[in-house]
Amino acid sequence: MWHTLPAARTRHILLSMAALLRDELHIVITECGNGIWEWEICRQGEPLPARMRDGPFGSEEAALAAGKTALREFLGLLESEQESDA
Repeated sequence: MWHTLPAARTRHILLSMAALLRDELHIVITECGNGIWEWEICRQGEPLPARMRDGPFGSEEAALAAGKTALREFLGLLESEQESDA
């Protein structure tokens, strides 16, 4: 049987989850060969079930910068989506 939590409690739980994810998600940079690099968002060292990655990039620095931007945008979208659901 499902129980509905009060909106304030639900919002608190969702924002807490977003904060936990912010601490657990990170970028992994991989060299694919021939000077080609890619980034992937991982959680505790493992790829996400729905893999989030991009490349090719011409340098490790470019891949890292793009990955950090993607992670920041992903977390921002996640937090705004959770706030609108609360």
